Amino acid sequence: MQSSQSATLNTTAFEAMALGSYIAQREIPLYAQTVADVFGFHALQIGWPTHDLLEQCRIPYKHSLQLTAAPNASLLCESEFLPFAEQSVDLVCMPHVLEQCADPQQTLREVFRVLVPEGTLILTGITPLSGLGLRARVGQFKQAGRFQRLFTAWRIRDWLNVLGFEVVHSGSLVHALPVNDPLWLARQSCLERWGRHTCGMTGGVYFLIAKKRVLNVRLLKPEWKKSPLNHALQVRKGQSSIQKQAQKQLECADVDTTMDRNVR
Repeated sequence: MQSSQSATLNTTAFEAMALGSYIAQREIPLYAQTVADVFGFHALQIGWPTHDLLEQCRIPYKHSLQLTAAPNASLLCESEFLPFAEQSVDLVCMPHVLEQCADPQQTLREVFRVLVPEGTLILTGITPLSGLGLRARVGQFKQAGRFQRLFTAWRIRDWLNVLGFEVVHSGSLVHALPVNDPLWLARQSCLERWGRHTCGMTGGVYFLIAKKRVLNVRLLKPEWKKSPLNHALQVRKGQSSIQKQAQKQLECADVDTTMDRNVR
């Protein structure tokens, strides 16, 4: 119980930091814009208990799964073992989950299992080869975020492709210098505008939007207008030559039988 409480305090500390709040302000509009175009019955958010990433989602049933104890969490479990049936969720949002879990590959396998075919996965993470990635490796920022290991976007792409996902959109965010000062972060708006034209090379956070692809299975529906029998086995109106010969033989046999009766 003490470990879960300390983890919750760490999450709150990360949200309270100026740099953590700046990252959340950049990512929340992205999630809001993406989830608004996803439809279905069940949506799942993993992590970030202080923010509702599914607020703009039109899916009726929304679930908040947290890795640690949180006041507004509807589910509490590990990300490696999701308590959902196979192919039952239409949307999964994972903000910085792979960096905090012990087995990120197993987490992605679980997400693939619970997603329906053509389901949507949205995930964000810190780029290790960036200023923000260096900041997340040491110091108070690492302890507050509980970052265990950082992964590049290309490695996450490889894992998704192996599982059967298709990345339909990707990009980068947070191009400002990772300083924990709200005034200096506000003054770096020019870096954010300039970073949009660098093809993600200066972005401290990457985001990936993937779809679960399955092999197309075509249902063999019966053709009611077409006879299910083989044409060669069907009885046609016109008699074939073999049928005519058999008919003549039967007629000759009837004639021979009639003549024998008359002779007797």
